Amino acid sequence: MSNNPRDEELKIIDAIIDSKGKYHKIVQAAIAQWVKDYQSGKIKITTVNDLRTLVQLDTELQKGLLLSKKMKTNRSRKRGN
Repeated sequence: MSNNPRDEELKIIDAIIDSKGKYHKIVQAAIAQWVKDYQSGKIKITTVNDLRTLVQLDTELQKGLLLSKKMKTNRSRKRGN
């Protein structure tokens, strides 16, 4: 077990990346359900704000995931992995 603060920081970053991926999947499922409910008539066009919020959240998560993955890749290259 390493006591290196850098290793601990990297573990935390990896956990954050994993969490973002999970949240992204949840938001995607919510968007899919919203579309189904809209298509079936359960949701009227007046509730489009919910979809807008979900899409914005999904976009932010995608940006965060992309940035996190780039950081992780760069980190691996620097360590020679």
